[in-house]
Formats: sequence, C-alpha cells, structure tokens
Amino acid sequence: MNYLAIDIGGSAIKAGIISSEGVVLSKMVQSTPMTCYEDLLDSLTTIVKWAKTLVEIKGIALSQPCVTDQKTGQALSEGALIYITEKNPAKDLGEKFGLPYAAENDGNCAALAEIWVGNGKHVNNLALVVCGTGIGGSVIIDKNIVSGKRNFAGEFGMSIMSEDENGRPLNWSELGSTLALVLRYAKRTKTDPSTLNGKKIFELAEAGDQEAQYCIHHFFRIFAYGVHNIQHVYDPDLILIGGAISERPDFVAHIEDALDVLYSQMLGLMSRPTVGVCGSGNDANLIGAVYHLLHKQV
Repeated sequence: MNYLAIDIGGSAIKAGIISSEGVVLSKMVQSTPMTCYEDLLDSLTTIVKWAKTLVEIKGIALSQPCVTDQKTGQALSEGALIYITEKNPAKDLGEKFGLPYAAENDGNCAALAEIWVGNGKHVNNLALVVCGTGIGGSVIIDKNIVSGKRNFAGEFGMSIMSEDENGRPLNWSELGSTLALVLRYAKRTKTDPSTLNGKKIFELAEAGDQEAQYCIHHFFRIFAYGVHNIQHVYDPDLILIGGAISERPDFVAHIEDALDVLYSQMLGLMSRPTVGVCGSGNDANLIGAVYHLLHKQV
C-alpha cells in the first residue's frame, strides 16, 4: 500500500508517495504560502490531487514545523509559520478526501524515519537535530519518542546559546540554523538575504570569501555547543543531524573539528557526542510521517 506524505516547511512544501515499507516512490516540491492558512490548505489540496493521479493512496501523513499534538494532529505552536497555530491541516485534508490522516512535529518525523529505516535503527537512545529555517529535533529513549509534559521535548532550537548587547537571550534557532547562517552573512556583507541560501554561502566560502568562511565557522561553533549540551542532558548513544544542509559530505567533519576546539578549551571529564547524519537524508520527514500514520492513525 502507498501513502501520501507532506512535509510542511518554513519555505518549501515537500511531498512524496511512500510505500508501507518506507520506500520513496515519487516526490514533488513547491513553495510554502506565507500569507494565510487558507492558502496553505489550497496548496496541500493541490498536492493530494497530484498524488491521486499517480497511485491509490491509503492515507495522508503530515510533518509540521511546529509543536504538534500526536493524537489529533493539531498544531500547538506557530513554529516556522505564524498562521498555523491551533490549525489542523491533516484533519482538514483527511476529512475532505475521506482518508486516514495523522500529523507529527517535523523533528519527531525525522527521528521516526531513522529508527524505522535509517541510521538510528541499531541504537536505543537517540537525539535528532533538524537544521533548516530553525532548529528542531527529537528525543528517543528505548526506541520511543519522548514528547514531554507539553509536547516540547526535542525543541532544541529554544535552547539559549548567548545574549545580545542588551541582555536579550538568543537561542539556537536564532544563532545556528541555516536561516541564521544566511542572515548573518547578509548583515555582514549588506547583501539581500533573499538572494542567498546555505548552499550559496558554502560555495562562496570555498571560493575564498572570508566573510562566508567566518559565518560558517560561527555556524559550526554554535552547532558544537548544541550537540554538547544535548549529550550532557541525557547522554544518548547517537546524535543524528537532518535537514538539507546536513547532506554536505563534509558536514560531520566540520562538527567534529568544532568539537575538537571546544573540548580543547574546557576542563573536566566530558561525554563526547557521537555525531552522524540521517540515513534517510532529506526524505526523513516524509518517511517518518508515514511511520507515524501507520502506528498512530487518528
């Protein structure tokens, strides 16, 4: 049987036909409407219609960029989209098309993909960090998602990393996401951020752009802080990184270099994190959303 998975991101909506074995059969992508919930629902409806022209789909599975009620699929926070709070696109689509539906937070979806078919299937305790418009993630203990009292477990992007000159706290999403990398470079070079993305900044760095090199160094320094903090909260077997930027072949090497520098500056016994990337790559959210649907239909 085949299912439609939709990954709602802060800038793009990715969709795929996924088999019940976790195999990606077909994919498409389109821009995320930044206007209102009704426009988002129109875009999602178009995607469902696209999927139905290809195969018979047995359900709709959503990955959402916000805190999500695992049982109902309702968005509990705005996350990367201001208008999504208290909305339930999975339910709206499921009822419109008469199909089973489910929705889960994007970080948890990525983690579910890893324990199903990815690089986390051989460990019991796993932390997953998703890097994109913001920083999301998931906590897995004994192969089960830990959501916490208010469904905020794994929201690593809210971790305080520093403060500005006025004492305002700055979190990981603000300082160490792909968007933060873009905005930092744009500010330092007085460049329109709409003309940039993470890939472009890495290309500029490789071409010798010193500002790009500085921003990338800062990005990985913050990432080292983040994975160090996660490791010393509950000491997982493995920390996996997801998101498009993690597909760079040198991504883990950069984190390891940043950890080397960090630990050379610290005293005392440390539990150095074991870091890897998602085996499901940029499809992790799609695959994990289907895993959640298969086990948590609402």
